[in-house]
Amino acid sequence: MDRHIVDMIDEIMDVVDFDSDKPIKVLKSSDGRDVVLIRSNPFTITRIYVTGRPDGKRPHGRDSYYDYFMEQYEDYVKRHGSDEGFALTAEDWAILFSEATDRYLRYLIFASIKRWEDVKRDTTTNICLSDFAKKYAPPEIAWQIYQYKGYMLMMRAIANAELRLMRIDYRGAIEELDKGISEIGKFCAECLREGHEEAEVITRDKYLNNLVQYRNDIQSVGERLSSGELDEISWEELDELLAEEEE
Repeated sequence: MDRHIVDMIDEIMDVVDFDSDKPIKVLKSSDGRDVVLIRSNPFTITRIYVTGRPDGKRPHGRDSYYDYFMEQYEDYVKRHGSDEGFALTAEDWAILFSEATDRYLRYLIFASIKRWEDVKRDTTTNICLSDFAKKYAPPEIAWQIYQYKGYMLMMRAIANAELRLMRIDYRGAIEELDKGISEIGKFCAECLREGHEEAEVITRDKYLNNLVQYRNDIQSVGERLSSGELDEISWEELDELLAEEEE
């Protein structure tokens, strides 16, 4: 049995045939879903389903536990006429938060390979889950995910800005970053009001400042293009210029 498994894996590795300069493949599963394979080194392959759960499982026939519990919430509101009294168990929240962690790992990987639409989708889902937990979970449970909202907002703002930059839309990219900066500022104020000073400091010093710096880099490149210092460039060239600005 073990020998057959090893042989099967070797055959799969041969069939996939990764390029040395681009060790990423997008394949289709039997049900039509996109699956990304990433070969980070000669011995490691990461498989990620692009939509739904990163592991491809379909709990209760849904794309994710998030979708399943959102349906439970909507059904509750329809039956009762309001959300008053709605609650999930601690075990339910643990399942949702574990899935959110997997989603976080996926959008980190997708950010590294510039799949910005997917980053935008996953960050938005985790932000919605954090807000949902804040409203319906006990405070000590909700804070397990809500404390990271500033980071999620930063990553979503970067994804939105990158999508604008892919169209060489500097003004739009700056607008997206300004929106993210405003959202993170509100989160910092909320942390201070509720006595979470440490989370506020981390969010302000790291995530808020990252967006401000990135905004400045984009504005600098945009001004150089407007002044004629730089010729018109492609998105790939723009990406390289922004990397130089960060240095």
